[in-house]
Amino acid sequence: MDEERVIRIKAEVKANFDQSPERYGAFEAEHGFFRRLNERLLSRMELPGGAWVLDVGCGTGASTLQILGAVPDSRVWGLDISPAMLEQARSAVGESDRVSFVEGDAALLADYFDFLFDAVVYSASIFLVPDYKESLREARNLLKTHGSVGATFMNGLYDRDGNNLLAVAEEQAKEGVSFKRPVNIQGFQSFFVGMFPHTRFWVEDLSLPEQLLRDLFSVPAMSAGLFPGTDYPERVRKVGRVFDHMPRTEILFRWTLMIGKVHQ
Repeated sequence: MDEERVIRIKAEVKANFDQSPERYGAFEAEHGFFRRLNERLLSRMELPGGAWVLDVGCGTGASTLQILGAVPDSRVWGLDISPAMLEQARSAVGESDRVSFVEGDAALLADYFDFLFDAVVYSASIFLVPDYKESLREARNLLKTHGSVGATFMNGLYDRDGNNLLAVAEEQAKEGVSFKRPVNIQGFQSFFVGMFPHTRFWVEDLSLPEQLLRDLFSVPAMSAGLFPGTDYPERVRKVGRVFDHMPRTEILFRWTLMIGKVHQ
């Protein structure tokens, strides 16, 4: 991906997330979706007590707090590109000598940290990093000898037969859904395996109520992925129209989860 496009995508991601902290916070408070997703990753990472963890794309700090609660005596650094999201994260966490928040670029981790981590976690964030290769290289270099990298990668909405339900709904709604993404899952998986010789991938198909998904895709940052370049109120209208045409079937929200280690 050329540098100009990378810069443009990052600016768009930052702007969209700067509009999103209140709605993300409200969504997670009502549904607890990202907590449940992240639990599936953290439980398999088996982080040791006292671990030092870097939470890349920490957003409003929900994932950071979750790591603190899941790993006794851990020390967590949360990094995010959006100052508005970090403001809410600092407010949510309050004063703690176990947490630090850093505003920064996920592809420039070594610019902010000159020490090593037991783990680097990308909780629902790596698929928004267009220069993910640079980010993973830096994450690997910041790992202790037996450290690990974990990530959750959003694939989309499907039915039991593997049909892309957003594509099916768009055929009827004709609202102009964009299916372009900053990161391609196949290319990402291939690079991840090359970076980490000891890798585990698995797919989570989460059966979820339609209202939860409507709420999630109406968050500014999520709706911008479907309708880039469209004003937010119009994006919300379009999201509603697309879900109005969603097939009346079980909706599976598909995520690929992965854990990588350089050494066992």
